[in-house]
Amino acid sequence: MSLPAVRILLAEDDPDDVVFLGKAFQKVGIPKPFRVLADGQDVISYLAGAGEYADREGHPLPTHLLLDLKLPRRSGLDILSWIRKDSRVPTLPVIVLTSSSQAQDRTKAEGFGVSGYFVKPVTQTELVGTAKTIATLWNLPPAQARA
Repeated sequence: MSLPAVRILLAEDDPDDVVFLGKAFQKVGIPKPFRVLADGQDVISYLAGAGEYADREGHPLPTHLLLDLKLPRRSGLDILSWIRKDSRVPTLPVIVLTSSSQAQDRTKAEGFGVSGYFVKPVTQTELVGTAKTIATLWNLPPAQARA
């Protein structure tokens, strides 16, 4: 019996962070994000299957969302609010990975039921540790273990 495909959507507007996170995920052995969106409105459109994202074969729903709070057009908190109140995926597992260490951002995100809230680590070693924690929180199997 094979496990269902893990599809991680990454909402991140810093290309360097995307690269470093991909390397950390690879090192930990969990799937890299299948899609990266750098704009908050695009994340909502993708999850809603609106506009260019209407074809679900070409743009499948993610099984998990890794979310930066500081995005253009719509913030991560706007996205969380929309997911939990107005979307077709209100129980989508979400982890916040952001540069914001502000207590009010953490409190608001946690109020939306995120699986975890992490301030972006400074070093690659710390990022690998964060990736391991994310894998544990989401109960993600190592990539090698999937058929």
